[in-house]
Amino acid sequence: MIMGSIARRYAKALFSLAVEKGRVEAWSESLLSLGKSLEAAPELRDVLQNPAYAREQRRAVVQKLAEAARLDAEPANLLFLLGDRNRLGALKDVVAAYGELADQELGRLRAKVTSAVALDEAAVQAIAEKLSASTKKQVIVERAVDPAILGGVVAQVGSLVYDGSLRAQLEDLRHALKQ
Repeated sequence: MIMGSIARRYAKALFSLAVEKGRVEAWSESLLSLGKSLEAAPELRDVLQNPAYAREQRRAVVQKLAEAARLDAEPANLLFLLGDRNRLGALKDVVAAYGELADQELGRLRAKVTSAVALDEAAVQAIAEKLSASTKKQVIVERAVDPAILGGVVAQVGSLVYDGSLRAQLEDLRHALKQ
């Protein structure tokens, strides 16, 4: 809980700078890319979070990371600040909190679409259009695969869940037959 409030504080500060400079979208994309890179590299996360590494070593890694992600000066400075305060462990939460603020500012919603098999781009685009029409906002689809749903899709937009899975339909049929 404490880490979440710290992350929100840093994210709000960076977000207010982004609004001031008109860079909300650009910083959102670069931070999201950075977050995905860190998620894919557990060794890198270890170097950034492990106090056994000297501050200068972590700073050098952060410098290379900021250059590789092509971060603007302000997001890069946030990385240095987090590193100097031994809070790089909160970076994932900062990126998530910033993303939520950016989505809200830009009128976007994120939907998690789960299917039994991987969906092609055309299917994802069709789902995004349907969800956009029903929510009256731009919807960004994040995909997931779960063979347990058997077929169809489950779309979650915020707290609203559209369950069009075969598993749910079979469950409804089972309840109907019991009555």
